[in-house]
Amino acid sequence: MPAEYIPVRIDARKFQEPLGRLAATMVEKVFREGRTHIAGPAYAGEDIAALLRYAASIYNLLNYLNADERRKEDCDWHSRYGVTGMTLVRSLIDCLYNVSAILDDPAAKAASYRKSGIRQVLLELDETAEKFRGQPEWEAYIEQRRYAITLFVRMSGLTLEEVMSEEMWPTLGRYTRKPSTENQRFLRRFTLIEWKQYSALSHGACEAFLGNLGQYPIGAYYMHDFLPHAEREKLEDTIDLFLSTHLGRTATLLLCIVTEIQAHCRFHGANINQRICDVWEALLPFPVTKELYDGRYARLMRDRGISPHGGGVH
Repeated sequence: MPAEYIPVRIDARKFQEPLGRLAATMVEKVFREGRTHIAGPAYAGEDIAALLRYAASIYNLLNYLNADERRKEDCDWHSRYGVTGMTLVRSLIDCLYNVSAILDDPAAKAASYRKSGIRQVLLELDETAEKFRGQPEWEAYIEQRRYAITLFVRMSGLTLEEVMSEEMWPTLGRYTRKPSTENQRFLRRFTLIEWKQYSALSHGACEAFLGNLGQYPIGAYYMHDFLPHAEREKLEDTIDLFLSTHLGRTATLLLCIVTEIQAHCRFHGANINQRICDVWEALLPFPVTKELYDGRYARLMRDRGISPHGGGVH
């Protein structure tokens, strides 16, 4: 059995709520102070704050969905709901990718990220307009949407020509296909082995249902009622370990995003450095957390002055 599937006792009180509060603090910091810490367009902090709030919302949702009182007291809760929710871990991986890719070169990448997104919306509007040409209600709706997007372009300090000439923002797979930078090499690990199963499950790929936790494939959680009664009981006995494993990864990914932002921005106040170190310490018993910490974040935190000594930047 892989090391991360061997039961590890961790007190969730040491990281679950502290990490949620830390992420909320970082959202406020990035949105309000980002432009003074990120050498890119003024909206870079806004987009990173939105990504972080999205990531924190996933984290909070999965904790809410799989809370002990919900699983044990809500008669409508099913194990497969907890399994299905874990597809959102893939979204957290993409948030980590987008944030770290932008911060790798914010002057260029922040603009590329926003322009690419606007271009995609405009292209989709063009397709919709062509499909519903001659239908007044649709044409009015599309015109209203196009006006709002055009206004957003101007507010961003961009032009439609700039937007429409921008290349599409690469997917994580494309970004890491031929890794040549440290950031690409780091992110590539999230497209391989155990991390890859989240993408497979979100796409309904056959291999996702064959992936396992110990002796049971993931597909067994969805076909629980077709198993022999003895096997159903054994399967139910594995759900705590399953959820602990994936919620541990969820917390680790959110902590990685927060750490990437603080390493770049080096915000003062709110005891951020101390809080980051405390959550890393609480999560390090998870093998996957220790792997990421040893492989990237121990050095990054040391180099960028994220230490528990006084909570300030050194």
